[in-house]
Amino acid sequence: MSQAVIIKSSKCGITLVLDAALPFEELLDEILNRFRESAKFFANAAFAISFEGRELTDEEKYRIVDVITEHTDIQILCIVEEDEVRDAVISQKIAARQQAAAGQSKITGTFYYGPLAVGERLETDESIVIVGDVPRGASVVSEGDVVILGALRGSAFAGMSGKQGSFIAALSFEPEAYNISGIYGDIPGKNRGSLFSKRNKTPLAMIATLSAGIIKVRPFT
Repeated sequence: MSQAVIIKSSKCGITLVLDAALPFEELLDEILNRFRESAKFFANAAFAISFEGRELTDEEKYRIVDVITEHTDIQILCIVEEDEVRDAVISQKIAARQQAAAGQSKITGTFYYGPLAVGERLETDESIVIVGDVPRGASVVSEGDVVILGALRGSAFAGMSGKQGSFIAALSFEPEAYNISGIYGDIPGKNRGSLFSKRNKTPLAMIATLSAGIIKVRPFT
């Protein structure tokens, strides 16, 4: 008899290969059993998760995350889909955790490794990827794009050279202020309309773009 739940690992996280026919409530039990069996291996681990073998609704994905995080010591960083940027994005997210744990931060070209300090202002004439968080009171200013592989809770300014095609993206989007090419965006309501944040305490990746003089913010995976 084939297993209902198979856990596959990779450098970017884990993938759950799920039985397509098993009733969902029974599948939840099987998932919990598999992680309990592997408790020592996954002790205090943190990684991204993805799913194969079965079509899942967003609600079902969130319930799976709940089962894992509420009954084990595992931290789920984010849910990802199979696409061409998956490995790169999640590798950087994991690198952020490692750099923060080591207390290291440095600028290397267009990458900044480590969280910004409260009150810190980071400016660059290039697009920048921040592998860490931008806390409240901190800000990042770029003439190109701003990508934050962590939480944006401070301020982000992109396209300051006038490049209206610039964007701001973050794995958790809760800014104090954000601006693209001189235009400010509306501050999103805290957790408004987000099942992901309300029910699962797992961040939802968002991207802000400028179109016809209006900044639009939408989720992406």
